[in-house]
Amino acid sequence: MKPSILIVDDEETMLDLLTMILEQDFSITTENDGAKALQLLHQQTFDLCLLDIMMPWTDGLDLLKQLRSLGNGVPVIFISARGELEDRVEGLELGADDYITKPFEPTEVIARVKSVLRRTGKELDQQEIKQSGIHIHLLAREARINGEKLKLTPIEFELLATLIQHPKQAFSREQLLERIWDYSYMGEARTVDTHIKNLRLKLRKAGFQEEGIQTIWGFGYKWGV
Repeated sequence: MKPSILIVDDEETMLDLLTMILEQDFSITTENDGAKALQLLHQQTFDLCLLDIMMPWTDGLDLLKQLRSLGNGVPVIFISARGELEDRVEGLELGADDYITKPFEPTEVIARVKSVLRRTGKELDQQEIKQSGIHIHLLAREARINGEKLKLTPIEFELLATLIQHPKQAFSREQLLERIWDYSYMGEARTVDTHIKNLRLKLRKAGFQEEGIQTIWGFGYKWGV
């Protein structure tokens, strides 16, 4: 089962955009009214709430205050056009888990959502992936080929799991940096190439003969099997 996310924003275009960004990996519910969202959060359990601040009647800050006063600990990420330092600090001090400023990049939203879910123990519920003779157990962080465990570094494991979970999807080097090294990583994008090279070598040594990780020249990589 996919982690469930409630998105609260009074702009329908923003709800549509965030749904499009997140619906592949998450179960999405949307609400354009803060008061109705508060009622929904009393009735249902969500793994995460994406919350706009500037909404009529019940704004995001008031909604979060009410949630926390009632003991509702659902993880909250504010998404707001208010990007001044004092705004971000206020949101975090009220109990938000993160703060994203509009406009944003889709990859930033995905990375921050997954980061909060990791911290709160609500990661993607898919525990095992089996494909082309490769068996990945996400919770145990193990990868095996024909029953033999691969000796992968944490970065190599994340690369392999990310690519296999999204077969045929092309990832740029920058996207992989944001997903695996965290969105704030400021390193050289070509760092990815070195880890991909080492990962391919380990796959071949373990007997994986197919060209699983394919290079997209000038862009990045995809899992092509």
